[in-house]
Amino acid sequence: MTLVLDASVLLKWFVEEPGSEAALGLKRRYLDGEVAIVIPDLALYEIPNVLRFKREVPEVEVKAALRAFWTLGLETVAPTEPLLEEAIHLSFATGLSLYDCAYLALTKELDATLITADTQLARAASRLVRTTVLR
Repeated sequence: MTLVLDASVLLKWFVEEPGSEAALGLKRRYLDGEVAIVIPDLALYEIPNVLRFKREVPEVEVKAALRAFWTLGLETVAPTEPLLEEAIHLSFATGLSLYDCAYLALTKELDATLITADTQLARAASRLVRTTVLR
């Protein structure tokens, strides 16, 4: 089973908040080889940015979080013209940000399941792809 985790879920691996236990459960399932996790490479910028500006995590901890990402070996997908065009289309169709739609377009392309803690994204995505709201 292939899962696309958005930033709202990935962040819970580094910051304890509601849903962190469930997010860490997905990480364990990945490490045990039960699921594949794929993310757009955008997440490699998005997670440190949120840690830096919204959570005010010190620089050393933000860098440690990024190193932890690398050591997990998650599959990251670089944008392609068709993927970006689909994300743009989805943004216009749903009213969501292009950033959110990058996760949605990747989920569609891979015929995967989107896991998100963002209820607005989940509401729009559930009409288009398999979607699970992390609680």
